[in-house]
Amino acid sequence: MIDAQHSICIDASINAVWNYVKDIEKWANLFPGCQDCQVISDNESQWVIKVGAGGMVKTVNVMVDVTEWAGPEVVNFSFKLQNEPVTGTGRYRASKVSAGQTEITLEVEVTGSGSMAPMWEAMSKPLLPQLAKSFASSLKAEIEQTAAVTPQLSLTEKMLNYLHTLWLALRGISKTEEQHTMLDENKALVLKFIKAMGAGDRDTAAVCLNSDAITVAKGYGNFSGVREYDTIVGTIEAFTQIFPEGLQPEIQTVTAEGERVIVEFDGKGKTFNGDDYHNQYCMVFTLRNGKISQVNEYFCNKLADEVLWPLIANASSEQTS
Repeated sequence: MIDAQHSICIDASINAVWNYVKDIEKWANLFPGCQDCQVISDNESQWVIKVGAGGMVKTVNVMVDVTEWAGPEVVNFSFKLQNEPVTGTGRYRASKVSAGQTEITLEVEVTGSGSMAPMWEAMSKPLLPQLAKSFASSLKAEIEQTAAVTPQLSLTEKMLNYLHTLWLALRGISKTEEQHTMLDENKALVLKFIKAMGAGDRDTAAVCLNSDAITVAKGYGNFSGVREYDTIVGTIEAFTQIFPEGLQPEIQTVTAEGERVIVEFDGKGKTFNGDDYHNQYCMVFTLRNGKISQVNEYFCNKLADEVLWPLIANASSEQTS
C-alpha cells in the first residue's frame, strides 16, 4: 500500500468551498488526466483516466463510490480500477480558518494485489503525491475564481484609496484615464510573457510572474493540470528542446478588464523531428500587483497529445533508461 496527503488553504468561506466540492463531477473535471466522467448515482461515478509515469501511459476505468457526504467538513470515498487489481480509499477534510479562508486536506491510499501489484505500486509511488498536490491546487484555483471573494478594506486601506484618488485629482488625471493606463500596462505585460514563452526565454517570462503564480491547463489530456512557479519557468526553459526555433504566437484578440487579460492566439512551430505544429490557444490571465498570478489555458488537448506528448514521453524514457 502507498499513500499521499496534501493540505492547502483556499481564500473562500467553508460554505463556498462546500458548494463546489459537493458535486463529484467537478472533482473529475479537475483531476489530472481525467478524460471522462459518467455519474451513475448520487454516490457512484465512473471515471476514465489517462495515467503516465516515464514513457509508460495507460488509460484506466475507475469506479468511484462516495461512502460519506458530511459537508461541509468531510467526504470519504473508495475507488476500484476495472480489470486491474488496484483499489483505494480517500478522504477530504475541510476546516474553517477564518470567515474567508478554509484549509482542506486530501488523503489517498492505493493498494495493489496479485502479480501486477509491484508494477502498479512502482508507478503510483512517485505519481500519487503529484496528483494530490495538482488536484488540490486546481481545486483552490477554481473555487477562488468561482467564489470571487471581495475582501473588506481596512480603515487604513480606505484612507490610502482616498489619498490616491485625491492625488489623481490634483494632477488632473481622472479615474477612467488611470484605469485605461493600467489595462494597457496589463496587456503589455501579458503579451511580453506570451512572446517569452514561445521563444523559450525563461528569464523574461519569470519577471512577469508573481512568485506564487500557477498555470491551470484545462481539459482532459496529458498536459492538463496545475503547474506552479518553478515548473512554469522550467518548462519554458525546456521549450526549445521541443521547438528549436520556438513557437510563434500569432495574436488574434486581446481583451482586458480590471485585473484580467484574455488573449486568443495561434501557436505555430516546427518540432525537433521536423513535424509542423499549429494549435489554437485562449489564455485567461489574472494579475496581482502588476504581475501574473494565474493563467487558465485552453487549447486542443487532442492535438497536443498526438504531436507533443510522444516526444516528451520518449525523452523522459531515454533519460531514465
